[in-house]
Amino acid sequence: LSLGIFGLANGLPSDKKAGMLRRLRATPLSAGELILGTMVNYIVVGMISIALMMIVGITLFDFNMRGDYLSFIIFVLLGMSVMLGFGLAIGGWAKNENQAAPLSNLIAFPMMFLSGSFFPRFLMPDWLQGLTSFLPLTPIIDGIRYITTEGKTLFALGPELLIMGVWAIVIYVIAIRVFRWE
Repeated sequence: LSLGIFGLANGLPSDKKAGMLRRLRATPLSAGELILGTMVNYIVVGMISIALMMIVGITLFDFNMRGDYLSFIIFVLLGMSVMLGFGLAIGGWAKNENQAAPLSNLIAFPMMFLSGSFFPRFLMPDWLQGLTSFLPLTPIIDGIRYITTEGKTLFALGPELLIMGVWAIVIYVIAIRVFRWE
């Protein structure tokens, strides 16, 4: 969430301010290709971060992964792709960091508090649990928890993957449509 939303939402406007995107616009590179390339760059950084966290968890905290690592890696890649879409949409739309920062906070903080990353969703009222299950961060948190602590495989995460897939389509369509080179 942090790398995807805050990293990109601040990175793209600063690239615009420095004139980097204006220079890239003179090339045959399309907005979609720029978005895809930026996404791949951030996914590599994110995977390195996740790998370091897993190494620390295993070595220092004796973390015992219940599920398989392949399901975990694929699911984390899909989850990162969804969250990066939000950062790309915000950063691609915003002209500068002053526009990006409030919008990033407006999107990220409700997701953090309502998706179960800080507080368990089962403590929320039933009506709120129902609503929060459709937030984009909720299936990512639930899926990672199911794989790491309950030993589920990627094939058992159909509802989570469906919600993530819908959000990915919606957010990337928005990101490409609202992208501004300057």
